[in-house]
Amino acid sequence: MSTRIGLSFHETFPLNRSAMLQLIEVAGQNDGRISRSSLRKHTSLGTNYIKAMPRYGVGCGIFSGSELTPFGQVLLQHDPTLASDTTQWLMHYHMSAPHGPGPCYWHHLVTHFLRAGNRLSSTDVASEIIRTIRNDTGSEPNPRTVGAAATVFLRSYAKPEGFCQLRLIQEVERGLYLVTDPSPVPVWVFGFALVDYWEHRWGDRITVDLAALFEPGGLSSIFFLGSEAVDELLGTLQREKLIDVYRVAPPYQVVRQWGQDARQMCLDRAYASN
Repeated sequence: MSTRIGLSFHETFPLNRSAMLQLIEVAGQNDGRISRSSLRKHTSLGTNYIKAMPRYGVGCGIFSGSELTPFGQVLLQHDPTLASDTTQWLMHYHMSAPHGPGPCYWHHLVTHFLRAGNRLSSTDVASEIIRTIRNDTGSEPNPRTVGAAATVFLRSYAKPEGFCQLRLIQEVERGLYLVTDPSPVPVWVFGFALVDYWEHRWGDRITVDLAALFEPGGLSSIFFLGSEAVDELLGTLQREKLIDVYRVAPPYQVVRQWGQDARQMCLDRAYASN
């Protein structure tokens, strides 16, 4: 997924899972597809929501264009309300992955800016977004547009309608947010992300250094994981024969063992008990 959603994709609205539910339901009734006309006819969403929520759907990996992705199809069957930690972590992963489809600033904020214990305002986040855009493109973004993006980012994680079950950002008083230690990452969420990240970052390589999982902006930082947590997840995935880990002598190696359709297999395992 190389095409990212843009800076103002949100139309000033944070993520709203009940609105996303309506999109998924419409897609389920229309061969996995949505259109603006079908959303106007079969949902209660207003005009700007009909613009914003499909873009969230793309950013969260649920839709590719106007069509449900394999992840979206799994949600339609197992978790259309997007209520589980598994679903919200997978949506977070897609929004935050360095290769898209979420907005570039989202990836940067998650992997380089959020630190447990920090207190943030939308002004703090907006300043960081401006620095990111300046560094990436050399352009000067509209401050009002950036301010809206910052507020949307914080509220998408803090509000009950968004990613609140991840327990990543908590609103401690009006306009002030605390970055907290998030909920544990389910092992098959990490497995899906490992396969997806590996194939975008390293292609067909069979082995990579274990240390590469900790590169700045990389897989461990997307999930706020330290080495002990990563080792535990890798140990489970090794027992499940998705990977192997060689620790005979440094540099330690991670070896891919998966075949075709590994992403789908990880999704199936992630939702096997639903």
